[in-house]
Amino acid sequence: MVDKRAMLGGVLVASTLAMTGCGSDTGEVTLEGVRTAATKAGPSPTTCPIPFDIPAALPGNPAARPGEVEVQVSKSTTPAPDPIAAQRDQGMAAIDAAAGVSINCDYEVDGKTIGTWLVATPTPGSTNIMGPSIVQAAKMKLTQLEDFLKNLPDPGEVKLTPGGEIAIARVHVKGDGDATLMVNPDGTVSGEALAKTTEKLLSQIHIN
Repeated sequence: MVDKRAMLGGVLVASTLAMTGCGSDTGEVTLEGVRTAATKAGPSPTTCPIPFDIPAALPGNPAARPGEVEVQVSKSTTPAPDPIAAQRDQGMAAIDAAAGVSINCDYEVDGKTIGTWLVATPTPGSTNIMGPSIVQAAKMKLTQLEDFLKNLPDPGEVKLTPGGEIAIARVHVKGDGDATLMVNPDGTVSGEALAKTTEKLLSQIHIN
């Protein structure tokens, strides 16, 4: 599960990643659909609002058990005029500053915890919110993130961190909005296998 402390200040940074290919069916969401699904699920849902099929996405189709689920929905649908200042000066959470939605679902596989995290925002910046968590999970330096801010992945693309241990993917959004999926496999898969797993998970996201 993503550390909430890592999300504070999330719009202040982003990440430098190595790009991989993507599948033909990359899934699609609407911002309104993600917000509605998250709101209906509530802050402490027992099941993931996104019906991921983890065994189908992983090599060998291993058994998977649902783990912790956490959902966050911004109080407003309008981003702060200056999200960075809102976090820095007012202590506003990244999700609230960006008027976003966060759906964080864990799964237990062979003693490992596979984390999936979808963030959707009305304006570009969903990946930025994940920056601190990517740094933490991939053991990256903040200086490694600067290039990614200038070269954001396109919707439907999957990218791996330099060590190939964490994957992110921009999600196609119908209409206005921006969305990103992060996958932390806890060492279950890495490299090309992680890229393919993330492609399959991305193709399973259909929230309209």
